[in-house]
Amino acid sequence: MTSILIVEDHPAFAQALTRLLKSRYDAETARTAEDALERLQDSGADLVLIDISLPGRNGLWLLHALQNIRPGIPCLILSGYDSRLYLQQALEAGARGYILKEDLPGLLEGIQAALSGGTYVSAALRDK
Repeated sequence: MTSILIVEDHPAFAQALTRLLKSRYDAETARTAEDALERLQDSGADLVLIDISLPGRNGLWLLHALQNIRPGIPCLILSGYDSRLYLQQALEAGARGYILKEDLPGLLEGIQAALSGGTYVSAALRDK
C-alpha cells in the first residue's frame, strides 16, 4: 500500500486528511518540518503532503531539506495561500504540485499525478 506522510500543524485538519486518505493509502502525520525529517529517515513514505506554513521551519525549507535526504520523493504543497509566488517557489524547490486546502477534491487527483511522475496545481491558481 502506498504510504503518505502528512506534514500539517493543525490537528483537526491533519486528522481530517488522515481519515480521507486512509481508505486508499497508509497515512501518518508529522506536525513540524523537523519531525517530518526524523520520520522520513526511518520511514518508507512514498509521498509527502506538506503544509507551507509550519511552526519553526516552513514547508519550503522542508522541500529543500528533503532533496538532500530523499531525492526524488514526490512532494505536494498543501496551502491556504492562493499565491502565485508560493506556487513558483514550491515548484522551483522540487514540489510536484500545489494544492489549496479548499481543493480537497483535487487532493486525490494531485496525489495520483505526483505518484505517476506528473504535477498538479489547484484550478484556482491555474486560472490566475
